[in-house]
Formats: sequence, structure tokens, C-alpha cells
Amino acid sequence: MGIKYTEDQKCLITAAREGQLDVVKELMRKGLDIDCELKYGSSALMIAASRGHNEIVRLMASAGAKVNRRNKFGISALSEAAERGHHVVLRTLVEFGADVNMLHNNGGTAILAAAGRRDLKTVKVLLELGANVDIENFDGWSARKWALSASDPSFLEALGIVKPEHHDISLKVPGNTVKEEPKEQKVSVSPVGQAFWTVFMRAAASGDIETVRRFIDDGVEINGQSPNGTTALMAAIKNERSDVACELLELGADLAICDQDGFNAVQWAQKKGLTPFLAVLKERERVGEVLEEPKSDTTHVVQ
Repeated sequence: MGIKYTEDQKCLITAAREGQLDVVKELMRKGLDIDCELKYGSSALMIAASRGHNEIVRLMASAGAKVNRRNKFGISALSEAAERGHHVVLRTLVEFGADVNMLHNNGGTAILAAAGRRDLKTVKVLLELGANVDIENFDGWSARKWALSASDPSFLEALGIVKPEHHDISLKVPGNTVKEEPKEQKVSVSPVGQAFWTVFMRAAASGDIETVRRFIDDGVEINGQSPNGTTALMAAIKNERSDVACELLELGADLAICDQDGFNAVQWAQKKGLTPFLAVLKERERVGEVLEEPKSDTTHVVQ
């Protein structure tokens, strides 16, 4: 199953991942297409960017690699670098024409994702590179709204966002100053969007339990599903985040919802061998209720 790679393509994948600059140079001299499609539509440039190998990113970009290519999740090399805090790579990509405001499949941007992770350093770099804080994803979230809904005063202050009770809101960043009419600041729009890798799903998958709790406190639909039927609980389980999975269970996550392949959260936990989570289910006598006759529930699928 999947893509069958040539030996040179396998070498390119390994070299991009491991930072083997000389190997990449040799493959390019042999005429290998550096934009060849890899798993999930990614490219060698995206792999190198995600690992922070700036010399390889610069070499490929200068040779004409497509810096604005997106994979099947709508993620670009710039988004990969931003997610992992590779700031030098971010600057290199923008130097070669990368769009700092490239949209993901859910309409979000790299700066929105960074704000959702509370990655202040990356947010600052993206702002410096011209990121727009007011682009909203399909659910109405923007980096500005994220900052306004955050409870961390130092985060707001560092971004230059003023949040007075009875005055305009403005972001003191050249080229990004926007004024809005006074309004209620609490953002309660559900952040679950059309793509699997939304901020809420990412938080569950990465083990960021504080962000998961904050989303739920803000009214996110805990059982919301991505187009392939994945829930936040499944995302946590698939990535072996037992603490997040147990927290979601405590907060009311539904064990019986099935994804498009017909698997529910308990079945995924068994497939992954997630012992701590399964032990909690056994202790609470929750396993049998969903294993005997799992049901498919699509009432929460986000359109």
C-alpha cells in the first residue's frame, strides 16, 4: 500500500529528514526531481523544514523547489517550520517567496496555529514576516481572537494587544493595525473545523492538556468529528496520550462514536495497546458497553 519510492527517492527522504546536505546535493546533480510527491503529498522541502535543516531548505528553494506547495492536510513547509519553532527556516522560506498567510484546509494560518499553542516566540517571528492576525478560519477564529480569549496577560502585552473594557482594540504591529468596535471579548465559537489538524485536535494529539481544557471551558463540542470521523479522544489515543484521553473521558467524551473505518475510541486504544487508558476504562467498567456493539454516530460531524 502507499507510494512505491525509487531508491533515489528513498535516499532523498532520509537525507531531508536527517540533514544530510551532501547527499541532497548529489541527488540534485543526478537530476532527481526534488519536488517529487512523497507520503500524504509532502515534499522533501517540507520534511527538511519540519526538521529545521535550514541549509537543505535554502539549497532546495534556491534550486526552484515549490515553497508554497501544500500536502493533503493543507500544510506547507512554512507551517511545518512554524509548528516546530524553526525560526531561521521561516525566514529562509519567506525570503524565497513562501506565503506567510497560506491557508490550511480549515482556513487557518500558521500564526493562528502558533497562537493556539501559545508559542509566543513563533508568533513574534511570523508577525515580523508579515503574518495577518485577522485572517479567520472556517469557524471564525483568528490569531487576534485567540489572543483576546486567552487568560495570559503577558501574552497579550507581548503582542501589543490592548484589551481595555471600554475602548477600541488595536494591535500595535506595523501594517497590522486594525480597530474594532467595542464588543464582548469572550470567543465561544467551536474551534473544530473541517480538517483533522485543527487547533483543538492538535492539542489532543500532542498532549497539550491545558489547551484541551481551555477549549472545552470555552464551549468547544468535545465530541466534534473531523471529516474522517476522528474525535479529539481518538486523536489523543492514536498518539498515545493517555493523560489527555483520560481527561477527555472525565469531561464527557463519548466512547461509542465510530470513525469512517468503524472503530471507536476503545477499539483504537486496544489497537494502540494504550494500557493506562484501558486500565481506567476497566476500573470504571466502561469497556463492555462499547465493544460488544459499537455504534456509528455522525451527529457531531463538522461540515
